Amino acid sequence: MKTIIKYMLLCLLAVNTVTAQQNSQSINLSNAEVTPYEIELTQNKTTHILFPSSIEYVDLGSSEIIANKVEATSNVLRLKTVKEDISPTNFTVITNDGKYFSFNVSYKGQPIQLSYDLTKFEKQKSKKQSEVLFKDLGSISPSLVDLLMKAIIKKNKKELNIKSKTYGVEAWLKSIYIQDGKLYFHISISNKSNLPYEVDYISFKIKDRRTTKRTTIQEVSLKPIRSYITSQKINSHSKQDTVFMLDQFTLSDKQVLSIEVNEKTGVRSQVLKLRSSEILKLRRVELLKL
Repeated sequence: MKTIIKYMLLCLLAVNTVTAQQNSQSINLSNAEVTPYEIELTQNKTTHILFPSSIEYVDLGSSEIIANKVEATSNVLRLKTVKEDISPTNFTVITNDGKYFSFNVSYKGQPIQLSYDLTKFEKQKSKKQSEVLFKDLGSISPSLVDLLMKAIIKKNKKELNIKSKTYGVEAWLKSIYIQDGKLYFHISISNKSNLPYEVDYISFKIKDRRTTKRTTIQEVSLKPIRSYITSQKINSHSKQDTVFMLDQFTLSDKQVLSIEVNEKTGVRSQVLKLRSSEILKLRRVELLKL
């Protein structure tokens, strides 16, 4: 009898051990699910979705739906079906700030709603979006980059005194910060004139300091990875702060960094020039109190 009981206990122990091993080796992915938005599409009407940031990536689950970014904007997506009564499908959108959006699509001849504003979820914080990482940002999340840029503007620390002023418009490089091999340039533009000032583009170029008439000017254009700009237009007697993120670089004693603020259809462009010694005055992002 004792032998039988021992045998039964050994069997139970073996079953429990196998079950424990199976449980330790498997993960329930339902806890990692990205909750999708439910949306209705139709063939004869266009549906528009307003995202909180620029659209970087769109993947459609079926060729029976078509999607395009609205040309005049970067954060509005328009959708419709190619025929009536399509099968249920889905699509995915990733925005510039790293947010990941998933949608379940069903067909309806007369959808109740044709326009969606997802920025409302940003304000209400009632629905969290998953976040992705971009190669050009390295290990820094897009939301952290956005937070750092806002913190730099809020801090408004005047570390540098590099200015350019013409026709009542003044550009000022206030500070440079660094984190994980990325440089943050804080530029303030003040419009003291009676005419609005509209920024066409801001460029970053490494140039030779001194050139002769017989020497070809050597320059290298640097492309910003990210930028924080609230508006391209600066009204009269107002100012705007912007932050640009660039990959880390260095200058020789014979080079300068030229930051050019170009006015759209105007002549009030500004040029800020930095030497290598001024680039080295950058501050660590850790010094900001977020």
